[in-house]
Amino acid sequence: MANTSSAPLLSRIKSWQFVGLGLSGWCTLYSIALLTFGSSSFLIGNLQGGCFATTMTLAGIEARRVRKSLGGEVSGALNWMADLTTERLNQLLTQMLRRQNFHVEKSLPMDAELGFGVRAVNSGRTVVFETARWEEPVVDLPHAEATEENRKKGLANLAVIVSQGVPSDDAKNFVRSRPLRFLCGEELKDMVISENQLPPLPNNPPAKQA
Repeated sequence: MANTSSAPLLSRIKSWQFVGLGLSGWCTLYSIALLTFGSSSFLIGNLQGGCFATTMTLAGIEARRVRKSLGGEVSGALNWMADLTTERLNQLLTQMLRRQNFHVEKSLPMDAELGFGVRAVNSGRTVVFETARWEEPVVDLPHAEATEENRKKGLANLAVIVSQGVPSDDAKNFVRSRPLRFLCGEELKDMVISENQLPPLPNNPPAKQA
């Protein structure tokens, strides 16, 4: 059975169609006015003007509707980033790691310079999370290469590149053969939303003295 649309007429007609209709009507009526002259010319001219004004008004309404619709979609897509600072992102990562039984260590003096916001240890392996460039839309190959060099300088077994964007194909290929991982795009979004909805965990308990 064929689907039928019950949407209002304005929601199915675009602004360029209104403009085209108005121009067509203007040309037609103006031609009639030129041919008939006399009093009918004045009457048809007024009708043409009213038709064109009405058409432009409808076109403006439709254009505002489209802008409002697109604005709502963009706002919804970016809502998860509202008030998300690098510091808050580091807090959420720390919270997530503690739920996974990682021991979150105090950052080394060089970590900030290398772009690492969180340092954690699990089963004797050190993992660092690069969050300094998380707002960039794309993780390209130079970014991945720089992170690998910084991982070595930071004496970490694994580095995770955190980004709201997506990795390029070259970056993906580079990461496959190196101790690098991505936390990007939708995966990062899901983590942020999930951790924001969960209560924070207490700090790691102090290590036992020997």
